[in-house]
Amino acid sequence: MEFSWFPFSLVATLFFGVAMAFYKLPSAKNHNRFVVTFWSMTIPTVLAFAFFHSYLFLSTGEMVGTALLWGVTFACIVLLQMYALHHIDTNVLFPITTTASLIITVLIGILFFGEHISSIQTLGVILAIVTILLFLYKGGKLQYSRLLIGVGSGIVFISAFNKVLQKIVADRFDIHAFQIYQYLFAAIFSLLVYLILHRRDWKTHIFSGGLGIGSLIGVFSFFGGYSLYLALTKGPFSLITSIHSLYILITALTAYFLFQEKLTLKKILLLFLAIVAVVLIRIG
Repeated sequence: MEFSWFPFSLVATLFFGVAMAFYKLPSAKNHNRFVVTFWSMTIPTVLAFAFFHSYLFLSTGEMVGTALLWGVTFACIVLLQMYALHHIDTNVLFPITTTASLIITVLIGILFFGEHISSIQTLGVILAIVTILLFLYKGGKLQYSRLLIGVGSGIVFISAFNKVLQKIVADRFDIHAFQIYQYLFAAIFSLLVYLILHRRDWKTHIFSGGLGIGSLIGVFSFFGGYSLYLALTKGPFSLITSIHSLYILITALTAYFLFQEKLTLKKILLLFLAIVAVVLIRIG
């Protein structure tokens, strides 16, 4: 098997791991998450145009429509993640949502991309389900509110949907031109949401501390996203998305050092089980 995709997948995993930990910054620094989301989409738009504007002649109507869909859903998932991280640690949220999303992604790969699941992968899926339940329940009782469960479910399904979109993009469109449109639409949508919710005082916050945090997230997201697209153009969908899911370890370590999030023995064990589940699905 050709492994030219692996370095790109590894870079994407590292950059996304750090970026996702930074999603905790709005709640830690008490910044407006809508402002942070807007700038985290605007900065990649600028970077994408600066690097890839020469590819715009490869644009198609289908590409633009797909980018619009990706931009709206991606902005939504970022807002949901930032909301959830106001109430839950990164070393809990992302292992749950990522392993659940991976299960759905693998199933999509089987149903729509003609991929097959082995007995080892089946074991990985079962372990992932058990791990999620252990994260969610304590003493036989659900640890989180229905609202947080709903937010988490939204993150899971949108994340799986976006991974499928990324595979379609890698197969059908020029990934350079697409990134300009995807981030542009995400920035426009996040700005509209912000203006609707803060129509009376939007000028007060738009250039606040959220600009710096959003810009930081945007830089990591841009280079991580481009690396992921490069990997998807060269390698198998399920394998790459499985490796990419290992960003939860990078996120947990980054959050530990940045926010002093507690890594209890149970959390470490469950994080380990989540990673094992991902690896089993990958090697299968």
